[in-house]
Formats: sequence, structure tokens, C-alpha cells
Amino acid sequence: MTDHGASRLLAFTLGIALGCNAAWAVEPTGTAVEYYNTALGHYFMTAGPGDIQIVDSGGAGPGWVRTGGQFGVFRNPTDASNLSPVCRFYAPGPNSHFYTANPGDCEYVKTMPGWFYEGIAFYIEQPANGTCAAGTTPVYRTYNNGFVRNDSNHRFTVDATVYSRAGSLGHASEGIAMCAPLAAADYRSDAVRLLRQATFGPLPAEVDRVVAMGAAAWVGEQLGMAATQYPGYAWVTDGRPASCVDDRTTNVFCNRDNYTLFPLQVQFFANAFANPDQLRARVAFALSQIMVTSGVDVSRNYAMRHYQQALYDRALGNFYDLLLAVSLSPMMGDYLDMVNNNKSDVARGTDPNENYAREILQLFSVGTYLLNADGSRALDASGKPRFTYEQAEVKGFSRVFTGWTFPTVAGATARNNNPRNYLGDMRPVDANHEFGTKVLLSGVVAPAGMTMQQDLEYAHRNIFQHANVGPFIGKQLIQKLVTSEPSPAYVARVTAVFDNNGVGQRGDLRAVVRAILLDPEARGARKVDPAFGKLVEPVLYLTGVARALGARSDGVYFRQQGQNLGQFVFYPSSVFNYYPFDYVVPGTTLLGPEFGIQTSTTAINRANFANALVFATGIAADPTVPGATGTQLDVSRYQALAADAGALADQLDRDLLAGSMSAAMRSAIVTAVNAVAATDTLNRARGALYLVLTSPQYQVQR
Repeated sequence: MTDHGASRLLAFTLGIALGCNAAWAVEPTGTAVEYYNTALGHYFMTAGPGDIQIVDSGGAGPGWVRTGGQFGVFRNPTDASNLSPVCRFYAPGPNSHFYTANPGDCEYVKTMPGWFYEGIAFYIEQPANGTCAAGTTPVYRTYNNGFVRNDSNHRFTVDATVYSRAGSLGHASEGIAMCAPLAAADYRSDAVRLLRQATFGPLPAEVDRVVAMGAAAWVGEQLGMAATQYPGYAWVTDGRPASCVDDRTTNVFCNRDNYTLFPLQVQFFANAFANPDQLRARVAFALSQIMVTSGVDVSRNYAMRHYQQALYDRALGNFYDLLLAVSLSPMMGDYLDMVNNNKSDVARGTDPNENYAREILQLFSVGTYLLNADGSRALDASGKPRFTYEQAEVKGFSRVFTGWTFPTVAGATARNNNPRNYLGDMRPVDANHEFGTKVLLSGVVAPAGMTMQQDLEYAHRNIFQHANVGPFIGKQLIQKLVTSEPSPAYVARVTAVFDNNGVGQRGDLRAVVRAILLDPEARGARKVDPAFGKLVEPVLYLTGVARALGARSDGVYFRQQGQNLGQFVFYPSSVFNYYPFDYVVPGTTLLGPEFGIQTSTTAINRANFANALVFATGIAADPTVPGATGTQLDVSRYQALAADAGALADQLDRDLLAGSMSAAMRSAIVTAVNAVAATDTLNRARGALYLVLTSPQYQVQR
């Protein structure tokens, strides 16, 4: 009964993660509901309708509250095939119940003093060789180790994150106890969750596709798509000519369209609404917030376009290739002072600039502190964190990054220090490079005498092979896609894939993204761990709301709205992004990076944006933008249901909240909708949409 040695999380046993929704042949005929007693510190699970009514009404005593945890069961042995009876026991001493689908355990517990057999609670499948069959999900069992104080209590959960954090909750992990059947609603809930993690917002038709294909097949399809190409924008001189101005009277906007990022920002949003390679775009956007450049410093539109396209093209490639491309980008070279960074000059008393050397280590690859595979800091014998690098390594890398200049402008004469030009990679200039030895990471010394390209590649391989890269980059990608506070076990599994994709390749971002999205902690029909999820960053809030409203858009309106919400696309305030990746939510110990730009003003602006969009018939085209179409909305899906407030609320729950709407929230929405005339279906639908889209339940992705 207390197999404390079975502490393991079996990855990909979840039917949804495997994409094995080979259709739930039989719907569950019952539901097991979990409760927690705030005074006792005990969990209680029951599938008995009578029990549920008693506990919900307070008849079981004070302190019992629903956790939100639940899973499907069968009431009768003939409801489906391969079912086992689940024995239920009760011990008055600890005031605790115990369930088992294992016949041997059932007979054994019947002989234990203090435990009373209460009969068959429900019917369910057993795991086979530690895994659950397709169409079912593991029910994990944990134990609070309270036997010696007559306080033993077990917990049964389908939430893999809860199971992963069992130790921090005072429970020991006991493995998979049984396998719960997945209902059609479970598949749809997880499909919505996947699309919130991997796209710019769920669309009903795409949810249907995920349900039909399975999560794994959908992710595989996305990973195989070719990269969308941003339009090619014209090269412009470094300094804006006096003649390049904006003139509304002639509808010429030379400065806006060339020396600001306006066209690229608009195209970013247009792509987010319409392009099929949504997952690549999400990963590229995440990478742009890790390997940061900014229009605050470099605002030539064509320059940022080439940098962002480089991230887009390599977002699902190998991390080494990505990192090398970033270092050779003239956009990055200009932003972080690698370009025209010359070797030491004793006569002038100058040394190489260290800016890029610091940032590629601190922010783009390994981080400041040595990490364990699970993302936690590695400590020395006295319990203090250990630094990944010291000043000697910074100086070594700064010497590597000498001698690179802007690519030569077409038709111009090459110089040792070329003027600004962002077309192509930076160009090596031997005369300005340090060819001596360099101290790198992990005690490695780069040999003297290599070519500049060899020197650069040697240094990048040194970074790439460092053990920190997997947990440092993997954890940030988890944060950007799935959850701000991933469990150590989740990070460790992703690190393992970064280190080896299964065929001996390190740094395979395609495999890393697949592992992040198909991990048991990312998938699942119901998430109840309080630390799971993330505040939806402003850009994703904008696109998610718009896609929920069936928007077709040229993207113009959303560019400015991003600035109002604190995330002006491609204009982060510093190399540390719009918000720090290690930001802790005030008053807690939880990581919540996006809360770093959530203020009272931006929170109000979110609601104002939702109100403006929900209650609009559309956004007119901007006459100053060639080819602008504006934004068109379509809420007919919800207007068709609006005469029935309950049906409307339920559809919004399925489409936008992954089935997590609380009874209290549903009641409030139904009441608000019914306050509008039944014949005014448009405003009934709009009102319900506004309430959901501005709710904390929607704005925190779970």
C-alpha cells in the first residue's frame, strides 16, 4: 500500500500526449472528485454522488473544499472492457480513505488493523507494466508519510505537476495507481490548452483538428512546416536623409516605413493571425526575447527584419547554428558592440569591448550561475552558488569577438571598420583580430593561430557544450510556452532532450520544443497545481482575444495596442527583454516573468482593449498604410447560442478556458447575460465574451 520506492514520473504515458485519442470508445459514466480539508491537511476523493452532495453541502464537517481535481470512472463493471473494481477503505484514526484497483492490495488492506473495507467504489482500468493504455490517463498516488502519527493520508491525482511536486507538499510519490478513462471533453480541453501554448490563440476549427489528430501528430505537423518569410524591405542609408520625411498630405511616410520598425511590427501581427506555421512563430518570438535586440537602439526596418528572420529560420534547428548566426548578425553586432570591436591597442590604451562577451554568456546561453540539470543552482561545499564564469573568461571571449565589421555596402570599398550595413553576416578583418590564446569556459584555452572563423566557431562550440545550456535555455522556453514555474523534474526531462535528442545529437531545438509541449506536465485535461501556468504576455493576450473573436486583420491596430499594454513588439527596453526571466511575483516565491510589466495601468488597458474590440463591428483600415484592410470580427459562433445564457457560457468555457470555468464564474456570466434582452443576441454574446476575456482565469494560461 505504501510503495515509497515507486517514485517516478512515467513520461508520455498520458494518452493525450501520445496523441492516442483513438477515440474514447466509451465515455466515463461517473466522476471522481477531489476535496481538501484546510484544518486536517487531508485529501479526500470520492465518485459517489451521495458523498459529493454531502461534502459540497457541508455535511461532512467544516473545512472541506474542492481542489478542482477530478477524473472519469465507470460506475458498473459492464460499462467498458478491461475494468477492475476499486476497493475503498476507511481508517477512523487518521480519518482517511484509501482506494486501490490492485486485487492483491485490496486483500492485504482488508487484513490491516484499523482499516475498514467499505466496498467497491467504482470501476477503472489498471496500468500494465507501469503505463496506461491509449484513451486513459494515469491516476498518480501519493502518501503523506503520516502512519507513525496515525495521520496517514493518500492523494489521487491526474495532474502530473501535482505528482511531480509531491515531495514539496509533504507527500511521497507512489506511482500510477490506476488509469482513468478520458472523456471527449478531456480531449477538447487539452487541445485548447495546447493551442494556447503553441499558437497565437486557439481557433475552434484548429481545436477540432487537434482532437482528431492527437497532440503529438499536430505538434509533428507544425514542426515540419517551412518557415514563413517576412517581406524584403529596401536597404536604406545609415543616416536618414533630410528628404526622408512623413507627409500626410501626400501620403508618403518615408521615415515611418524605413527608419522605424512599423512595417515589420504590422507584419508580425498579420502573420500571427493568418500564417499556418504558428508553432515556429511562437518559438521565434520566444527566442527574440532571449537573444534580444531592440529598435530602441537600431531602428532601421530592414535591419531588424533580417535579424528576426534569422531567428525564425533557425527556431527549430540546432542551437549551435542559432547562436553562431546571432553572433554574426550585424544587428546584434551593432546592438551589443561586437561590430568594429578591435584588438588591444597598447599605444592608445584600449582593450576589446566586453559587452557582447558578457551578454552571450549571461543571457543567451549559460547564465551567471552553474546549474544542475533540473535548473536549480549548483552549490559549493558551503552551500553557496557557484559562478559559471569569471572575469578571465569574459576577457577571453571579448578577444574572440574582435575584428568583425559590417558587411560592405554594395558598390562601396571595403574598410577595416565598415560603416553600418545590415545585409548579410559581419565580415572578418584579420588586422583587427586577437590571434593569441583565449581563456574560455570550463578551463578550456583556445589555441593561438586559428583563422577568425575557426576562432569564432571554437568559442561557440565551447559555449554550446557547456552543461548549463540545456537547463538555462530549456527552462526559459518552458516559461515562454507553458508555465512560469516549471517543476525541477520537467526542466530535467527537457534538459535531457537538449543534451541528446535520442539519436546522439545535442541542441536539437525541434526535439526540445516537442519535449516541452508533449511532456506530461504540459498535457492533461485538468490542471490543479496552484503554481502551474503563466500570465499571458501582452502580445499573446492581444492575438488571443482577436482570434477568439474570429478576427481577420492587417495587424496595424494591434501594433499600438502592444505598446499600451507594455510590450511594444521589437522594442524591448534593454537586452534584459521587456521583463526579466527570473522575476518573482511580489508577495510570493513564484517565478512570474510577465508580471514584471503588469501594472495597474497595463491591467486597465487590457480591459479597455478587450472592450474596444468586443463591442466593435471592426477596425477601419489605416489610409496611410498601403494595402491596409483593417480588422474584421466575427462573433456569430457565440451569437448563435446567446439566447441560452448557460449554453453560451459553456461554449466559451470549452473554447477559451479549456473547461476550467468555475461554477461561480459561470453563474455570474449567466446572470449578466440574462440582464440583456433575450432578443439582443449580439450584445448578449459580446457581454459574455468581455467577461471571459478580461477574467483572471483567461489571462492566466493554465
